[in-house]
Amino acid sequence: MRILLFGGWGQLGSDLVAAAADRHSLARPRRAEVSVTDRDGVARAVEAYGPDAVIDAAAFHRVEECEADVEEALAVNAVGAWNVAVAARGAGARAVYVSTDYVFDGERVDGYAEDDQPRPLSAYGMSKVAGEHATRVGCPDALVVRASGLFGHAGSSGKGGNFVETMLTKSAHGEAISVVDDQTFSPTCSRDMAERILLLLERRVPPGIYHCANEGSCSWFRFAQTIFELAGVEADLAPRAAGVQVVRRPRCSVLLDTKATGLGLSPNRSWEEGLRWYLSTRADGGAGAGGPTIETGPDGWRSDRDEGSERPGDLRTRQEARAERAGGRA
Repeated sequence: MRILLFGGWGQLGSDLVAAAADRHSLARPRRAEVSVTDRDGVARAVEAYGPDAVIDAAAFHRVEECEADVEEALAVNAVGAWNVAVAARGAGARAVYVSTDYVFDGERVDGYAEDDQPRPLSAYGMSKVAGEHATRVGCPDALVVRASGLFGHAGSSGKGGNFVETMLTKSAHGEAISVVDDQTFSPTCSRDMAERILLLLERRVPPGIYHCANEGSCSWFRFAQTIFELAGVEADLAPRAAGVQVVRRPRCSVLLDTKATGLGLSPNRSWEEGLRWYLSTRADGGAGAGGPTIETGPDGWRSDRDEGSERPGDLRTRQEARAERAGGRA
């Protein structure tokens, strides 16, 4: 399967590259080369690469900045999603849009199923709801995949690390740490989410919304406790209430996977297991979590399976890719 990935250099993108290694051909242009907000640029990239699936993991996700710049949040998270979805449909490819638990208001203490009605509390959540709708209208065969509290070895490009690394760094510096104990969510190991996305594509599941978080839930305080317990680290940790926040966040944004069993899929592993794996593989970045190098440059990108081509640095054309798939070599 040929996959074109926008937003491919953060936590999830890097783990998608690693998960796709030796299974699929994947290209991930940098934002400086193609922004999802550039409709024509996106269309050209999709047409040139000839993908079977186009994943939109690009996002403006710093919630405070989204409140201050709603136009940019909508441009990236909604209009960008439309651009990707329409281009994917035009190329006969399946679109995948990466979304968030922040589409919900957090008032359901038992968590949210895939088709529960979104009710966001913030500009960020609103823009992601808009992106979900744009994706499903622009490409009716699309998948919308949601996660919560991502943590991966590549860190978050927009946030500088992730919650796990922040906790470990603070404890290493001997800082007193207080963490919110009245907001519950489903921590998500980005490698597990990446594997889940590829599985959904490989199994050709019906279009719709899928929750790709790890199984189970906890408060942010409990998550921090478990990080220190599994890492064998002593920390000065205390719980606190969320109190008044500059940007409202859902009190309970647990994502329930109600579709896996009906599709014959095993549920994701627990968040504790995902965290244990993450901590045990920190030294080597997840045993190759960075995945194969996908080079970029003025001549375009190349995927890991284009390394030995006669035209290194160029994308194979859509027609060549289609011909390969027709011959059973995709």
